[in-house]
Amino acid sequence: MEIPPKLKEYIDNNRSVYRDSLPPITDPDEPLQIDSLGLIRLVVFLENEFGYRIEDEELTVENFETLRKLGELIASKSKAVEAPHRPTPSPDELSR
Repeated sequence: MEIPPKLKEYIDNNRSVYRDSLPPITDPDEPLQIDSLGLIRLVVFLENEFGYRIEDEELTVENFETLRKLGELIASKSKAVEAPHRPTPSPDELSR
């Protein structure tokens, strides 16, 4: 799993907003330590920058706990975008 560089840069640049004087992330399993406002800002960034829709049920501590977990969420979104939804064929189309 690859962490998008823009995502890491965003988190590193905004960590001091989440908590006072946190250094940049060096370990993908290090806790992000973001608060609720930071989470909302991060979701807006993900939706605007990458075009991913973060669903309400995806707003869990586990998905936003570490850079690795966040990267996994983004990877799952990327796979969903790459595999376009095919509509179910109508009965008429099936009989052809």
